[in-house]
Amino acid sequence: MKENQKQHQVFIEGAGLSFTISENDSILGGILRSGVGIPYECNAGGCGSCKYTLIEGDVVDDFEGSAGLRASDKRKNKHLACVSRPQSDCVIEIKPDAEYVAKTRPKRVNATLQSVEKLTHDLWEFYFESDPPARFLPGQYAKLSLPGVAGPRSYSMCNNGNNDGRWGFQIKRTEGGSASSFLFDNAVLGSRITIDAPYSIAHLNEQSERPLICIAGGSGLAPMVSILHGAAKMALEGKRPILYYGARTVDDVISKEYLDRIPHFDVEKQYIPIVSEVEPGNSWSGPTGMVHEYLAESLDDDCQDCDYFIAGPPPMVDAVRRHLILERKIPVEHLHYDRFY
Repeated sequence: MKENQKQHQVFIEGAGLSFTISENDSILGGILRSGVGIPYECNAGGCGSCKYTLIEGDVVDDFEGSAGLRASDKRKNKHLACVSRPQSDCVIEIKPDAEYVAKTRPKRVNATLQSVEKLTHDLWEFYFESDPPARFLPGQYAKLSLPGVAGPRSYSMCNNGNNDGRWGFQIKRTEGGSASSFLFDNAVLGSRITIDAPYSIAHLNEQSERPLICIAGGSGLAPMVSILHGAAKMALEGKRPILYYGARTVDDVISKEYLDRIPHFDVEKQYIPIVSEVEPGNSWSGPTGMVHEYLAESLDDDCQDCDYFIAGPPPMVDAVRRHLILERKIPVEHLHYDRFY
C-alpha cells in the first residue's frame, strides 16, 4: 500500500538509530518495518510493554485512556509506541531489543471477506483474501482496519502463512463493540478491510523439539489452531501437542468436529475443553472449573521440558502463567503468550 501521509524522522536517543515513519503509522509499526526490534506485546495500549519517553517533538496518542500508562507516566512525558503516531520529527528514549526484530517485517495489505463460519453462538471464523501472499508464522496476529471503526483491532490468525493470500481470524462478538458489530452485523462477502501484519514473538519455533502444550480461552483459540496446524507440518514423532481450552459455558465449547480438521490431531486424546460455569441440569461430563486450577491437577510432574503457548483473556493468561512459573517451575523462556485487552 502507498503512504500518502507526511513522513517524519524518529530518532532513538543514544542508540544512533533513526526511522522514517508516516504520521499515519504507529511508532512501533514504523520501527518494526525498518528491521529494528523494541519490546511490545498487545499492540493496543493495554500492556505497557512498548513504553517510551518523548524527549523532543510532537506525537498524537490514538487512545488517551490507555491502560498501559499510569498518571505518573504521563507526567514524565511517557507514551506507548503502539498507539502513538509522530506529528513532527521526534527524539525518543527506548531500548532496542533484538528479540523483537520481526522475522517477517509487517506490511499493510488490502483484503476482501471471502467466507464466514459460526464456531459457537458468539465466536465466528472470518476468512479474507489479499493479492499478496499471506506471510506470517503460526501464532502471530494482525491489526485489522475496518470500515467505520476508529483505530485498528488486533486479531490472531487461525491458519498458516500461504501463497494464496488467505487470512483466517476467529473473532468473538463483544456487546457494543464497533469492530465486532461491523463484522457480525454489517460485513458481507466482498467487504474490504486493511490487514497490517504480522506481529508477535509468541510464535511456533520450528527448531524446537520440545513437546507443545497449548492453553486457550475464548478467541485465544485462533493462534492455537494456527500453531497446531504448524506443528502438524513438523510431524514430531511421539510428541503430540495437547490443547486445553477454557470455555465459560457449555455453549462456548468448540466442537471436536472443527478441531478434527487439523492433520494428525486426535481430538479424543489431544483436546481437553474445561467449562467454568455449568448450569444445573446440564449434561456436561467433562472437566469443570478454571483452567489454571485444572492444570494444577492434571499436568504431569515432568512438564518442565515443554513449550507452552497461552492466549485468551488477560486474567486467564496471568493465572496460568503464575501457576506454571511459581508452582510448576517452568522456565520463563518456555512460555509464549500475547494478552489482548
